[in-house]
This record gives sequence, C-alpha cells and structure tokens, in this order.
Amino acid sequence: MDDFKLLEETLNDAIARAELEGQTCGLKHSAGDPAENHFAVDYLCQDLGDPRTGDISSQIRIPVCQECVDALYDEEWILAYCVYCHKSQWINRSHAKIEHPLGNGVYWLDVCPFCAEIVTEYKEDKDG
Repeated sequence: MDDFKLLEETLNDAIARAELEGQTCGLKHSAGDPAENHFAVDYLCQDLGDPRTGDISSQIRIPVCQECVDALYDEEWILAYCVYCHKSQWINRSHAKIEHPLGNGVYWLDVCPFCAEIVTEYKEDKDG
C-alpha cells in the first residue's frame, strides 16, 4: 500500500472516531437498558448497492457500543438489521428458529417483518 493511501485511511479513521464523541449505540438494547446508556466506541458499516454488478450506491454506518462490538465477535449472537426501517434485533443462536451457519453474525435485511407490510402497500400503490 502506498504512503498516500495509508495516510488517507489513517485520517479517515481519525475523523470517524472524532465523530463518535457523544454518540450512543444505534443498535437495540433491552427495554430496561436503552441505547442512551451505551456510548459508541466504533461503527458497524455495510456497503449497499447492486450485488450483481458490485456497484456501491451508499454505506450504512451505525455507531455501536463496546457491548455490541463484543457480541458481534461472539458466535453465540446473531444481529438482524433492517436497512429499510433501521431496526435491529439480537438473536441468541441457540434460540433461533432456523439454523444459521457459523461465521454469519450479521444479517442485513432489505425489509423486516415489522416494515414488510408498509413496503408491500407502497409497491402496490406505486404499481396500481
């Protein structure tokens, strides 16, 4: 990697970390322990675009706390994140209704069960 590319990545990382100051976790925590109690320490990022062509149209950057970072690396937990409504849900792998292969810790959903009906209604109105 050339020096300029390394410098650019280092600066981008420093800027991103500075932006975290005062932010709270963007992932769901239990009702008795809201995200406001969890200060962000890093970002969970996902590129969005067309998987057939590899074109990237945008990126999701979710501030996450240390507890969520640890869970992302823990094979016991699975994170489901809805790209449409930005809701998240932690699933304990041993209690999941379907078997998820190890190594798949985050599932990025185009729509989740909570917003699927809204999306379907919108598409029907748009097409009809």
